[in-house]
Amino acid sequence: MGIFIIICCLILTDINLNLIEYLLSKWSEIYNVAPVTSGASARKKFPFRASNAINPTRMRDRRSFSSLTDSGCKIKEIKVLDVKNNIISSYLTIRKAAIAINVDVKSLNSHICSKSLLGLNTLFKDQYLITVELSNSTGQGQLSSNHCGSISLNINTLALNKLYVYLPDKITLAFVFNNIVEACRKLSPMRCEKFTDSELKKNKNVQFILRVINKGVLTKTELGKFYIFKNPGHSDCLALIVWGSNLCSTIGSSFSQKERDMIKLPSYQYSVIIGVVLSDAGLATSVRSKNYLFRFKQSLDKSGYVWFVFSYLAHYCSSLPYLVRGERAGKETKALEFYTRALPCFTELSHLFYRKGIKIIPENIYELLTPVALAHFIMGDGSVREHGLILCTDSFELVDTVRLMNVLMIRYNVDCTLRFHTQTHPRIYIRQRSMPIIRELVKSHMDKSMLYKIGL
Repeated sequence: MGIFIIICCLILTDINLNLIEYLLSKWSEIYNVAPVTSGASARKKFPFRASNAINPTRMRDRRSFSSLTDSGCKIKEIKVLDVKNNIISSYLTIRKAAIAINVDVKSLNSHICSKSLLGLNTLFKDQYLITVELSNSTGQGQLSSNHCGSISLNINTLALNKLYVYLPDKITLAFVFNNIVEACRKLSPMRCEKFTDSELKKNKNVQFILRVINKGVLTKTELGKFYIFKNPGHSDCLALIVWGSNLCSTIGSSFSQKERDMIKLPSYQYSVIIGVVLSDAGLATSVRSKNYLFRFKQSLDKSGYVWFVFSYLAHYCSSLPYLVRGERAGKETKALEFYTRALPCFTELSHLFYRKGIKIIPENIYELLTPVALAHFIMGDGSVREHGLILCTDSFELVDTVRLMNVLMIRYNVDCTLRFHTQTHPRIYIRQRSMPIIRELVKSHMDKSMLYKIGL
């Protein structure tokens, strides 16, 4: 009886192995993969587990993603720029590049597919700038959408300020939207029907769109799966420009903590802040940050000068100047004020200008008092006289005022002296014969509404 059971088991085992081998061969023919043999080799090559058991769609997607040479595309060269060490290297394959920079092949391949091949110049691992040059199987250097449609899209060629929605082939354009709200309402109408347009403009309600823009990720929406791209508007200009001359407003945008730590003041903006802090502006602590912010306020009749200063510092502000109402001596006052973000660069300046909460003249004022800084100092605290100019330094101690006056005399050869408004409020008087020197130094850096302070 026992021998009969063993013989039956052997027969059934042989039948099962044959059946498995037959099914695997048919599966390989249908999905165009290498055939798998039965026995131990079959179990090694195709382990039957619930996580990946006969999932042809998943296997096909993985194969198409992992190979950039599908549909006739071939990598001609991969250039890697190490921005920290300023070294450029070239490689023929992704694997060689990954080994050279000591990273995972899969992560490098993912970066190239989702960033480099779309024209996005972003750093990989915060250190490597990667560019890829492709060629097709015919040996030609240019790619066509017929040969390599899935990676032929270059987002830098798209129109600015529009969202482009592509089908999974990255060739067929499905939608073009003018803004993120329009895209959300079209792609996910049921999800957005409870929100107004103003509510949708808040980042928390449109994160499902924002987080996939230019990521090269197939996004599932209520209308289907799409790729979403937007031209980032990066300039390809290679002309040399003065640092800080092309800074734009960042009102409405947010900075991460790392971005805040990296912000440095260009020389011109630095001098503007020095001059305004010497006069009426201040550096104050922020409630929500350990860093300092720059705050500037003037009466409404000097609003033109407030906007003049704001035009240089808008890059560091999160909001526009606003109206401030107050009361002085029983009368209503109106002023215009703005403040910047709390940044480490302003904290560094606070160490120069404040000692135990009291504003002082920095010891290195000789280097800080540039013609730009002097111009803003005069626009803020200058008072024109018939025979010269008064600099109202009432808020400084006598020793600070003398230090400032010495800079004017030694660095700019200005004839000036001390005058006391009260016994404890010294001021600097610039004589008439030195006014031509002052005009030549500061005229080009002054707002037109303030030229009267230098007699123009």
